[in-house]
Amino acid sequence: MIVEESKISVNFNKGIHFSCAQCGVCCRGLNEGEVYVYMEDIARLVDFLNKKGKKCTLKEFASNFLKITVQGFYWKDPISKKGKKYSLDTLGLKFYGEDDHCYFLNENNDCTVHEARPFQCRAFPIGWNMLMHSYHNLKDYSKKCPGLRNSILDKGRYHSKEEIIKWTREEYQIELNYFLAMRKNDFDIFKVYEFLPKDIDC
Repeated sequence: MIVEESKISVNFNKGIHFSCAQCGVCCRGLNEGEVYVYMEDIARLVDFLNKKGKKCTLKEFASNFLKITVQGFYWKDPISKKGKKYSLDTLGLKFYGEDDHCYFLNENNDCTVHEARPFQCRAFPIGWNMLMHSYHNLKDYSKKCPGLRNSILDKGRYHSKEEIIKWTREEYQIELNYFLAMRKNDFDIFKVYEFLPKDIDC
């Protein structure tokens, strides 16, 4: 089921302004959340690193840069009357150092894999359903994001309602496809991602 247009907060019916302030906050964990990655993200990053001469297999990438974390997903089977929220294992980028930074973030807060960055990074904030469905969530998140604080003041690059719908639908579809793959494989992440080393970080 694709996210319906009506799910977008009425506050974004006229679009939203947003430009990244390159503060690097969203590239650091510090108990603020995870950067979830899926097969398409991983394949794109591995391909990018190989083109840059940093030879890397899927298994090596997983061992060096990924961890298993938990993600929530609400699913209502078409034949059921009620839905259910699932907690399922998924993959996220590891964070490093005292500031809990993404490995691919350099000292100038530049992303060294910007061309191949994960969907979650590319989609922020207009592709994040949790933000586009709730203006309250966006305002709360703006406390740690200067780019979003500017959004509230209508400063930054303009993104139309149609862009928001496109990106939020894509986010939902990625998460739905992953959920269905996990469901088909008894919620065993090692069956979905057969290249994962058994001793991958959790």
